[in-house]
Amino acid sequence: MSTVMKLSSLQAAEHQIMEDLINAFLAEGLLPIPGNTLIELSAAPEKIRRMMEPYQYGQRAGWQKDQMVGRQEHAIGNKRTFAEEGALEGHWKLDEQRAFSDEKSLGEEGNRSSHAGLLWEDARSKEARQAPKFLVHLEGIVFMVQSSIRQGKQWVQGSPIYTQNTEGDWIMLSTPVAVGHTVLRLALSDEAYAHPGVAEFVDSIETAAEQLALGLEQVDQLHNVKPSNAYEWFIKGERIAALRDRPFHPTSKAKIGFTEKDVRRYAAEFGEKIPLRWVAVRKDVVQQGCEDNKGLSTLDILDEPQRKMVEDAFQRNGIDLKTYMPMPVHPWQLQNIILPRYVAEIENRTIIVLDIEAGQVQATSSLRSMSSVTSSTYMLKLPVSVLSLGAARYLPVVKLLNGLAGERMLRQAIACDDSLTGKVFLCQEQNWWGYMPDDMGLFDDHPRHLAAQIRIYPPELLEEGVKIIPMAALGVELDGRHLLSELLDEELSKEDVVAFYTKLAGLFYDVVMRLFKVGVVPEIHGQNCCVVFRNQQVKGLLFRDHDSVRLHQPYLDKHGIADPAYWIRPGYSNSLYNETIEKLIFYVQSLGTQVNLAAIIEAFVAVYDLPEAKLWDITEQMWKEALHRVQLPEADRAELFRLIFQRQEWPAKLIVRPLLEADGVPGAMPSGKGAGHNPFYIG
Repeated sequence: MSTVMKLSSLQAAEHQIMEDLINAFLAEGLLPIPGNTLIELSAAPEKIRRMMEPYQYGQRAGWQKDQMVGRQEHAIGNKRTFAEEGALEGHWKLDEQRAFSDEKSLGEEGNRSSHAGLLWEDARSKEARQAPKFLVHLEGIVFMVQSSIRQGKQWVQGSPIYTQNTEGDWIMLSTPVAVGHTVLRLALSDEAYAHPGVAEFVDSIETAAEQLALGLEQVDQLHNVKPSNAYEWFIKGERIAALRDRPFHPTSKAKIGFTEKDVRRYAAEFGEKIPLRWVAVRKDVVQQGCEDNKGLSTLDILDEPQRKMVEDAFQRNGIDLKTYMPMPVHPWQLQNIILPRYVAEIENRTIIVLDIEAGQVQATSSLRSMSSVTSSTYMLKLPVSVLSLGAARYLPVVKLLNGLAGERMLRQAIACDDSLTGKVFLCQEQNWWGYMPDDMGLFDDHPRHLAAQIRIYPPELLEEGVKIIPMAALGVELDGRHLLSELLDEELSKEDVVAFYTKLAGLFYDVVMRLFKVGVVPEIHGQNCCVVFRNQQVKGLLFRDHDSVRLHQPYLDKHGIADPAYWIRPGYSNSLYNETIEKLIFYVQSLGTQVNLAAIIEAFVAVYDLPEAKLWDITEQMWKEALHRVQLPEADRAELFRLIFQRQEWPAKLIVRPLLEADGVPGAMPSGKGAGHNPFYIG
């Protein structure tokens, strides 16, 4: 690849992460800097207005041009910032800034919403057609924001960001690393800034940009992939979904522990075949899901010649299948985790490393989940203990046990509503094996790195005329193109896309609220919730990864469904048991709406030039209709209506602050909850 193309990919990656980073800072109260406010652009000093006014409409090309022209690189430790030569046409000094420090700040703008169904001329759409108001932040860092339906305030896409040096001059911050470093230094106390989580977070921003840039190099190649059957559509959807990973999370693409070579080998975007390594594990130290040999064997993912390779390796090592079980291992995991950390087990032959490669898989949008390189409903989940989102991506037995309980409960919940038949599909996740010696516990770190699960997809995955796509793939813009046009195999008008989104949102909320009324919410973010197309029509949802099916036990009791008896780490909070409907609906508000559907809205707006307000109006209406249809106690329905549509604030899932404060507890993905913006509130 040429240097120009690599540079272009890096610029696109940095732009995406810059946007996610600043918006996350705004959403979590790290911006504005504590004690400061946002003022109208028209009230800012003249030089600031001159700097910002050309960017009022998010001129991305202008932002990228500024990255290339007249910037001088300065090293701050091992971080990068850039000073823009002549960008300010004379520097704005510190005393000039202070002259405006007492400007009257703007109150939070009331959010516009519509309760008039899908009418075009509703309150939100009218507001969207008016000239937008732009605000600027002046204290310590200068940047421009505008109102946002999703989160209240958002960075003006592509507009420049400046900070002040010790001489009082303003310099441009041209990378997300520089912005992250500057904002956190200004926003946090000295003690908070010294916390190890802060440095790790800033480092992960840089890694995310580098690894996303590698993935973006594959966009043209992905566009040229023309699936010929249902399975190939599934694989293409997974590869595209991986480009966005967890939408709106600035560090989700960072897989700490992967080199550039590893990313190219093992990330889904590249579609590379991954050869499986194998170890033999003594059966008395293995815990499994399906007891009494009623389930599959790990060898069931192999063809006959490959099985024979494993059996021959057993013979060479003087062991048999009665005493040892064959365990597939990701090649990165074997080299970086098993060989250096399991020395004692290898020496005493509890674990025997087999000198073979048997079977090939390819990565999916979820790093640990592997699809077969040929059409199959059997897929493999393996630990790959890189750090992502503040946690190691291993595969602990406790999660696998909770997956058994979650799947059983979810199947019982689906059976409570006949209308879900043929509309909801589940992966079967009962076939698994994990290293768990008697002298170690479920919450110990050491055994978590050696396990395997065979995930069985429903037969529809391979049926002619069916396409199963992660919803996350619909939240990805492919350099001005979108997967939807390929899925529906036609040139789409704006009306076509609006009609599609209406059907998708209607199905999503209908299914989710019907399960909610029984007392469960499955994994509904776009990575683990897939949309099922049949003959180009949206027909259902497929759920996978059942270890985090959340519940409200009083509703389950009404439907005769017992407590699943999840394993919960003593002394730690959990999100699985929710004592109130307010706590349970939070996951529909956050993961379902503010992440999954919001990412799809963002991509549709960008590619098909749709009015964002229109899609949010549809979202609101589809949720209202679903809430009206489900059988709930009227008092609960009224309370949910208030929580979803009438409260000024929604609870918000925090993604940055928990990482800044993380203490590195093994297996714990840092998470938190705060107060956020309600996209449906009428102010």
